[in-house]
Amino acid sequence: MKRLVPLFGLFLLRTALADPTVLAARDLGWEVRFDAPPTAKVEERSTPNAYRYAGTAGKFNLSLFIEPPQCEGGATNNEQLQCFAGRLEKVPGLVRQSIRVNRLPNAVQLSYLTYGQTGETAVKIMHTHVLFADKGKWGDLHGSIVKPDTAEIAMLLALGDNFSFTD
Repeated sequence: MKRLVPLFGLFLLRTALADPTVLAARDLGWEVRFDAPPTAKVEERSTPNAYRYAGTAGKFNLSLFIEPPQCEGGATNNEQLQCFAGRLEKVPGLVRQSIRVNRLPNAVQLSYLTYGQTGETAVKIMHTHVLFADKGKWGDLHGSIVKPDTAEIAMLLALGDNFSFTD
C-alpha cells in the first residue's frame, strides 16, 4: 500500500498539470486534441498547406507543425518516424540511450533527453514528439521541459495518452 500512495500522488500531480487542449488548423481543416499545461501563444500561422503553433508555460514549451512530408517516401507514421530518427542523430547534446518509441493508435511517440548549455552549466531538456500522418501531411506535436522534475517528465510523456486528430 505504501507504494501506491506515491504513484497515486504522481498521477494526481500529472493530471493537475495537464488540461484538455484543442488546436485547430482551420485552413487545413484539421483539429488536434491532447492533454497539456495551458500555454501562452507565441506564434500561430495557418495556410491551406501548413500549420504552425508555438506556446510556452514556464519551463514547458509546446509546438505543433502540420506540413507536407520532410523526406522522400510516403506520408505514413512509420515513414515520418524513420525520417525524424535520421535527423535526431544530429541533435546536439542528444543522450542516445534515452531514445524511446511508443506506438499509439493513430500516431508514434518519440521521446529523448538532450543536454544544452547555459553559460558554463549543462542543462537537461526532456523532449517528446507525437508524430502523425494523414492525407499527404505530417504532424509533429512537440513538447519539451527544461530542467524537468519527475512529475514534469511524467506529464510530458503523457502528452500522447489522450492524443487524437481529425482532418
